[in-house]
Amino acid sequence: ASGLLYISELIEEHSQLAKLVGQRGTYIIILFHILLYFTDALPLKHTLFSICCHIIYLQNFSHTWPVIPLTSFSFLASCLLVIADHFLWFFYFARLTQDARHQRYYQGREAIATPSFTEIVTFFGACVWLTPLFIFLSLSANDNTIPLRSGTHLSVSSFGR
Repeated sequence: ASGLLYISELIEEHSQLAKLVGQRGTYIIILFHILLYFTDALPLKHTLFSICCHIIYLQNFSHTWPVIPLTSFSFLASCLLVIADHFLWFFYFARLTQDARHQRYYQGREAIATPSFTEIVTFFGACVWLTPLFIFLSLSANDNTIPLRSGTHLSVSSFGR
């Protein structure tokens, strides 16, 4: 929890650098998906869906960053897509593990090479949850903004604390 608080403070204090890191990190995750598709034979439909999710996530890094309108299409779509992406990969890895266990138990053959628990968790952490978590943590930067009638925001720090 302390680490998440620290990261949210960094996003708040250095928002332009955080935006750059978030965007480039998302592009790197897209490249990871492509690389894993070719090296680990991940399914094409799952990989393309995840890449589309990350393209939607990139839309949250707009000119108003770190202020993300909670009713914007990109934010609402991101909330739904992270859940869909999670379950899509969860069921894929569960089926892969189940098939390997079934083959080893019932057919007596050596099981299909399945990823270890650590590899699966690393995939989820880096390729499924990292960008949405980064966007979620950036929402704390909205806590120090004051809404104005024109729809723009000013930082509390601009008024002098």
